[in-house]
Amino acid sequence: MISALTAIRAKKAGLDLRAQVLVNPAVDVTESMFDYPSITQHATTPTASVPQLQLFHRLAVPPGTDPRVLSPLYADDLSGLASALVVVPTHDPVADHGRRYAEALKAAGTPARLTEYPEAPHAFLTLPGVAPQAEAARTEILDFLRASLTTCAEGAVLR
Repeated sequence: MISALTAIRAKKAGLDLRAQVLVNPAVDVTESMFDYPSITQHATTPTASVPQLQLFHRLAVPPGTDPRVLSPLYADDLSGLASALVVVPTHDPVADHGRRYAEALKAAGTPARLTEYPEAPHAFLTLPGVAPQAEAARTEILDFLRASLTTCAEGAVLR
């Protein structure tokens, strides 16, 4: 959520971000946050259960705050953002958030690549010795960032 909001706000401020990496992003903190099939399917996972997500929601959306303002999925304009890599572990309650956000970015014309890691849990990147998909995801993220960041605005290669 924070990275996606940062990319949106950077564009509004006229800043030229080169890339954004979104790993299991929770991009909908509206009242529909818990209505996605992946939330129900993976409600009791040890790395992100529904009670943990409810706590996250309470902390992320203070009373009196419009949750749509904090939900990148509902941003007014997703066009012209930095290229995005959306990494989705499939055994994650917020997997559908990431899928929907990648679709929304593409529909707005923002380059976005969705990569799903089968059977990986939420926070799998922090479990490199436990989650076998973590190393492949880390490599993909590094490759994406290298490709996105090695070219200057003028097209010269940075050294």
